[in-house]
Amino acid sequence: MNTQVILIADDDSSIRELLDAVLSKRGYRTMTANNGDQLVRMAQEYIPDLLLVDLMMPQLDGYEAIRQLRNDTRTAHIPMLILTAKTAIDDVVTGFETGADDYITKPFDTPELLARIKSHLRRAAQRPVNNPLSGLPGNILLTEELKHRLKQTEHFALLHFDLNNFKAFNDTYGFARGDRVIKMVADVLTESVARFGSGKDFIAHIGGDDFVIITTPEVVNALCELVIERFDAQVRNLYDRDDLQRGCLLGVDRQGVQRQFPITSIAVGGVTNVHRHFNNYEEMSRAAAEMKHFAKTSPGSVYRIDSRIVQQAIEPDRRGADLPAVLLVSGDADLNRRVLNILQSRRYRHFAVSSLTDAHALLARDLPIDLIIIDANLGESVWELCRGAGLKTPLLPVIAIATRADQCMQASQHNVNVCLERPFTDEALGGAIDTLAPPPQ
Repeated sequence: MNTQVILIADDDSSIRELLDAVLSKRGYRTMTANNGDQLVRMAQEYIPDLLLVDLMMPQLDGYEAIRQLRNDTRTAHIPMLILTAKTAIDDVVTGFETGADDYITKPFDTPELLARIKSHLRRAAQRPVNNPLSGLPGNILLTEELKHRLKQTEHFALLHFDLNNFKAFNDTYGFARGDRVIKMVADVLTESVARFGSGKDFIAHIGGDDFVIITTPEVVNALCELVIERFDAQVRNLYDRDDLQRGCLLGVDRQGVQRQFPITSIAVGGVTNVHRHFNNYEEMSRAAAEMKHFAKTSPGSVYRIDSRIVQQAIEPDRRGADLPAVLLVSGDADLNRRVLNILQSRRYRHFAVSSLTDAHALLARDLPIDLIIIDANLGESVWELCRGAGLKTPLLPVIAIATRADQCMQASQHNVNVCLERPFTDEALGGAIDTLAPPPQ
């Protein structure tokens, strides 16, 4: 049974600590936020099972936080309970009008608090089993379908679909247009399965921008390619012309750093039981999610299927999970080949992109990057990426590869730790990498 997650939002640390202790003792997993803005961000990212929201918080009060979350299809279904003083009846009325489900008075009675939480969680679990936005089956039916398939002897594939840069799309155009993207994904998956399906397929919308298809292993490649082709063509119709011409959206990531977000793409991770045994549905869904995260490390719409060939390809990354990760940003094929050879010889984990837009997108996904190596010939905006990287993680080091002396002068003004001017030796670059992102002892 999955542990239910409760997000507590209160600017009073003593209240947060007390609620955390009470709920953790009863087997719930808790997360805490100390202001309304943090509450909204955490709820959208982690999708908890229930919210406990104080009304008077800095940056964004509880009323506005609840209103925003009720208007977001990713979080509209979550039970939201407000925390308020006994005398603040008007606050309770306003909270209900905003979208709250119930209220808890402070100081709260522990048995009453637990009873109300349990009641709302039970009601939430009994809501309709189809997603109200897409009309597709939700988590409950998906779980039962996976359990049934795993009991059979037939081979099948589980594909997990997720959107890249969808938050930036929502933040720019609003949730109404975001809903159109979600409905479009549901239509694309349904139409693609109708073309390549075997009659034994199952499509589910597990929440937000996450979808799942259960199908036969034989059609996986053709199905994924058709989904990507149709999605990439149709999603462009939902962008404004100026943004399409620019090729990206301009926005701020979760750390408040200005970024360029590429056109929304779709990442697909898949597993099959052809060469691998899964003991239960959680194990299989976790494996598909891992492959989806692997797909999201590449720019654009990509699918990655966990077969024996793919497992061999990503095995070095798994063995080196504790080694530093390096992001190479360069469109120079010769430079890429040389730098990647150095990284591979030292067994660093690495990501490689050819444009600044793709680099911004990877950094916005909060991947565990320890060092950036960047080609200064990408243009003046290369220094904006260096400044952004420094703002996002002040200790994140940068190595610039320059062609001219003036580029090294610019590099010294923009958070660049080391600038190597061509021609440089492998030993010089390797030494800089080891110094700035040393492997664990």
